[in-house]
Amino acid sequence: MDEETAPAAVPETGSDAGIEPEIPQPAPIGRNFYLVMALIGLLCFLIVFINVPNTRASAATTLMTTNWTLQSYADTTGVLIPVYNGTSVTAQFNRDGTVTGSAGCNRYFATYTVKEYALSITTPGLTKMHCPAPGVMNQEIAFVSLLPQASAIRIHGSDLNIYDNTGQPILVFMPAPE
Repeated sequence: MDEETAPAAVPETGSDAGIEPEIPQPAPIGRNFYLVMALIGLLCFLIVFINVPNTRASAATTLMTTNWTLQSYADTTGVLIPVYNGTSVTAQFNRDGTVTGSAGCNRYFATYTVKEYALSITTPGLTKMHCPAPGVMNQEIAFVSLLPQASAIRIHGSDLNIYDNTGQPILVFMPAPE
């Protein structure tokens, strides 16, 4: 018999003999993953939104607990210019809603309200002294006219910036030296 027979299969040797390699499959995302992600999101929300009122409160507190000295004010074109050497323009925001201080030569007084970062100051009253130093009266008039334009505050580091309703800085104070 001359039967043709197929050559016998020779078994392969080695660890891969006849087995296709398995590609590891990632574990399915389970309920615990989504729970952890939800908790992380909630934590981020709490950090951002729960802490914002504390920041606002600290800005108002800093406003009222610091004696301020003017460093610069906006001129008629909106450019911040430094105060004259030798003049001291100050502001004290009192807890009773009054703001008082020196306008450079005369004393001034006004009322204010602050809510979060919004600030409103009434037109100030002034004493009526004449200031003989050149330019001091012009600086005083500019400063006093800017107070009722206040619309917002920001405290950057230790500086107090007061902005008008267009978002432009109009008064920049720093803590008064003790």
